[in-house]
Amino acid sequence: MKNIVRVVLVLGLMGAAGSAFAEDAAKLYGTKCAMCHGKKGEGNPVMAKAKKMDIGLFAVNDEATLKKTDEELIKATIDGVGTAMPAYKGKIADAEVAPLITYMRSLAAPAAEAPAVEAPVTTRQ
Repeated sequence: MKNIVRVVLVLGLMGAAGSAFAEDAAKLYGTKCAMCHGKKGEGNPVMAKAKKMDIGLFAVNDEATLKKTDEELIKATIDGVGTAMPAYKGKIADAEVAPLITYMRSLAAPAAEAPAVEAPVTTRQ
């Protein structure tokens, strides 16, 4: 029940404090997350090798992670994930978590742009 209240509180703060913390989210990601998840969310191969885990488990810009809800990602950040990811409860402010998740989502590789298609040239005489 306590975790549900915390998630609701954090989500509620997203709108109110979003812009204030958005500027700091990249810096926070760089100091707390990039060591394992990589600067661009691709996962850190050195950390994956050290923990003897698949690099995909460290990526946060992948399709599987991006399909998760904000609530799931907030809970993972606050409570940790198994033994691989530590809990950040008490290490970062609850109000910083939502902007951090928003920043993490922004690291997703943009979809490849479709090549421009030119109109067919027709000549009628």
